[in-house]
Amino acid sequence: MSSKKAGAGRWIIIAILLIAVGATAFAVIRRKAGPKLEHTIVERLERGNFDREISGTGIIEAKQERKLNFKTAGNVSELFVAEGDKVTANQLLAQLDTSSLEREISSSQSNLVSARAELDRTKAQENIDKLDFNSNVKNAQIQEANALEAYQQAKRSQNVSKQLFDTGAASQNELDAANDALARASRQLQQAKTSVETALARKTSFNQLKAAQSRSAEARIEQLQTSIANTQERLEEAKLYAPFAGTITAIGFEEGDSVSQANKINLVNTDSLNIVVKFDENRALELAQGQTAKITPDADSSQKLAAVVKKVSPVAIRNGNTAQIESDLEFTQNTTTNSVRPGYTVTAKVLVNHLEDVFLIPLEAITEKDNISFIYKVVENSENLGQGKIEKIEIEVLDRNATIAAAKSANLKTDDFIALINLDSLEDGDAVDFDSPKDDS
Repeated sequence: MSSKKAGAGRWIIIAILLIAVGATAFAVIRRKAGPKLEHTIVERLERGNFDREISGTGIIEAKQERKLNFKTAGNVSELFVAEGDKVTANQLLAQLDTSSLEREISSSQSNLVSARAELDRTKAQENIDKLDFNSNVKNAQIQEANALEAYQQAKRSQNVSKQLFDTGAASQNELDAANDALARASRQLQQAKTSVETALARKTSFNQLKAAQSRSAEARIEQLQTSIANTQERLEEAKLYAPFAGTITAIGFEEGDSVSQANKINLVNTDSLNIVVKFDENRALELAQGQTAKITPDADSSQKLAAVVKKVSPVAIRNGNTAQIESDLEFTQNTTTNSVRPGYTVTAKVLVNHLEDVFLIPLEAITEKDNISFIYKVVENSENLGQGKIEKIEIEVLDRNATIAAAKSANLKTDDFIALINLDSLEDGDAVDFDSPKDDS
């Protein structure tokens, strides 16, 4: 064996002896120090605000999205926008060929002018004819009045002649003449009455005829006006307007295409967004309108966008053996397409409970037994740092999230040491040694 190998062997033997001596010395020291101590790790107790959230996944949608289509079929004469264009409310997007409708309106308007002129002529002639008929009636009535006066005069003369004849003062010829005169006056009076009746009947018939002619002319005018209004409405239906401001995302036709109501332009208001989120049925029971939330787009997990719950569906959506509750959330800050877009998938965290100034205790520090929750407080020995005594402290757990419980207890204060590990081995009054909290190292 070479001298080098022999020297290396001696050093190995010396190292083994030193380790054995050290272990023996440590055991002796531990025996002198007293009974074996349970070991744990401690953490300083903190107070602060507690939040509990429930998570769900969803998709961003535009509050305003519409598939626009013409209300009538036709050929596209002009298309004023392209996909990706931003448009304003009431902006004209496209128009159908309306030449036939325009010709129809022009013809109807010409006919309307003629119909109105004809009605004016009819009414003017009616007024003239009414004057004639009124004059005829008036003349007949005058003749009737004159005939009545002549009859009454003949009647008086006949009475006088009869009285004279009865006294012998008048001859038979004179009486016969008086009777003949009365008969002629009676016939003339009857003829005059007939003339009045005839004149009145003609006037009534004329009025009825002219009224019927006027109604017919007015009906024709109304029909033409209705036709023009309907055609003008069809002209408007041949124009496609944007009902709100937004972005054109798709166009289902081109200029020259023959279109029906199936051909559409898709308009989306990307400045007004909504979030539709689905939550597991077991977590969704605590959802309520007005709760705040943070939205994280899957496309950029660094973003945390503020939102609020606007609506919670009263019914669950079944999916196999599970169910989900759908909720509508609304951004509470100015969220535009610079940060998110319709169609983005997101994770939503809704704040369902917020407690202020409570003890924040790691879940691993809490022991529960017989519906009682407690923690192990470690009271450090002032003479032997890193060693202490266990105090079992009952706590009231107010709420808990995935890592921390919010609790209260009259027997705890901020910065108390609480045990985190080996809890099953600890009892009230046990002596322990512990690792110092990270912030004390």
